[in-house]
Amino acid sequence: MALLPIISDAEAGPAAKTLFDHSTKMFGRVANAMRVAAHSPKLAQAIYGFMIAALRQEVTGILDKRTKTLVILKTSMLNGCKY
Repeated sequence: MALLPIISDAEAGPAAKTLFDHSTKMFGRVANAMRVAAHSPKLAQAIYGFMIAALRQEVTGILDKRTKTLVILKTSMLNGCKY
């Protein structure tokens, strides 16, 4: 069980709504990590910046999104992540 609730679109403040809108445009959805981080908009901005750098092929230009997602999944499995 999460210690912090996930913020819905309706509950989001102005700063969080802006991040949610940009996240939806860039990735097609808002990640749960972003919704939890929205409790602190400055933290959410940092996570959003990391997500762009980590996942967008146009930014990194090295690996495609599918390969990066598979690496994330494998790393999560190796570390026993249940989420």
